Amino acid sequence: MKNKIKDELFNNGLYINQVNDLLLWHFDGRDEAATYFGVTPQTVKNWQAKGNWPLSVIRLLLVMHRGYLPTSKSWRGFKIRGDILYTPGGRELSAYDLMELDIKMSFETASNVVQFRRKKKRRFKLKQQEIKRTVKNKARRNELYN
Repeated sequence: MKNKIKDELFNNGLYINQVNDLLLWHFDGRDEAATYFGVTPQTVKNWQAKGNWPLSVIRLLLVMHRGYLPTSKSWRGFKIRGDILYTPGGRELSAYDLMELDIKMSFETASNVVQFRRKKKRRFKLKQQEIKRTVKNKARRNELYN
């Protein structure tokens, strides 16, 4: 069981000795942590003293630490900060961006394939904004260096 915990932590870039740090980072005290995990404060104290953390507690701490996302391999690198979802590639997606995706079920094929496509209007506006920003930035640079 200890090896499973170590593997789970290692897959997320952490070590067993950092679990106490995660607990201190996300909770103000043992009482708050005990309430969250549904145990007594004495149980949390025993986990800290003996280092015998249940795998479910480790996974919950990792989900909290990563920004409330699953700890599976496919979600590694994704983060939520505030109202923005950050992809591993650095792309930022707001709730509005996700709602804007049109989901179309393809009934032409035998399999149920979900196709995602952005509305063209929104993409065009973004390109116009980027062009305006680059023009403004070039003008500012010219003012600074001239």
